[in-house]
Amino acid sequence: MKSTITQGVGSVLCVGASFLSGSAFADVFPLKSDDLGLTHRYKTSDHATGANQGMGKDIIAMRPVGDDKWNHLVADGADKTVNSNHLVYGRKVYATVSGTVVNCWRNAPDNAKAGTKDPDVENNLIGVGGNHVVIKTAGGVFAKHSHMIPGSVPAAICPHNKTRFDKPSGSTLPPEAAVTDGATITKGQYLGLAGNSGNSSLPHLHVHMFKDDAPVEMKFEHGQTTPYTDGTASPLGPWTLLKGSALPGGPILIWAPRSTGNWTVNNISSAAFQGWFNHMKDSGQMPESLACTDNGAFYDTHWVPGKGEWYAKAGMSATEMAELTNTLAGQGYHQYKWWYCDSVRSAIWRK
Repeated sequence: MKSTITQGVGSVLCVGASFLSGSAFADVFPLKSDDLGLTHRYKTSDHATGANQGMGKDIIAMRPVGDDKWNHLVADGADKTVNSNHLVYGRKVYATVSGTVVNCWRNAPDNAKAGTKDPDVENNLIGVGGNHVVIKTAGGVFAKHSHMIPGSVPAAICPHNKTRFDKPSGSTLPPEAAVTDGATITKGQYLGLAGNSGNSSLPHLHVHMFKDDAPVEMKFEHGQTTPYTDGTASPLGPWTLLKGSALPGGPILIWAPRSTGNWTVNNISSAAFQGWFNHMKDSGQMPESLACTDNGAFYDTHWVPGKGEWYAKAGMSATEMAELTNTLAGQGYHQYKWWYCDSVRSAIWRK
């Protein structure tokens, strides 16, 4: 697949040849956008430094509430002590790496209320990661995914069924959670549901990597980030594609990648269109429909799994579209579909 994104002036948004995001050797972000509402995003923050968790990330989910502010609860005024009132609670967790399960737990209870801890967490009969899965890669890197909902980790992934340890352990790799000849995991594979088990003050997903007990920086294939400064972030970004790089430090919002499939997103403002285009392209999609409305102020879009070579552009005049069609014809493209709304044109070309 080929495509390129160029930010135009005003409402002019361009997409063309030779753009490829991501890295086949990078890690998979452990949550997906399709498990949230269209306007919701994830928020990450740096984990407390020390030991092998120094480059870890704690992840929650956020929804916009106006004036560039966000909230991590499912509704205004929701009781924050109720686990299920946290937007991230119950979201699917996916393996960041490929490898073998070497340590796991699946039936520890959630902390009964956000902001409290089960007494057996305090005495280390419930592990710090609660319900967790640790995957060891072929290169010897350990990736730990922590705090999942009891029973959500499949038994085929984790053979341990006890709720608590027989002997206390505060280790990152608790001895009683060790696995011999563990399941083979492919990155992006479902592992469980984000919860509030173990040493957790509120529902979230904790992920970190280490090797030889030293922290390892995580680099993610796909996703976009924007700073979350002083508790605010514009839903419009600017959004920066990760393309195999590490997450920026400090609190940030992340627009996680989306499962490849058929997606319809309507009423996208021209100001938000480039971010949505980047998000869909970065998730392996290509446009099937880019219908404009209100003279290019909004777009109704449909996306399908990407294949072949294609080119798309929005915010054109009739003359610009005709000239581009002629130019692309010389490169082997044909105009697949086009739309107009007043004086504005949008179109898709394919080979």
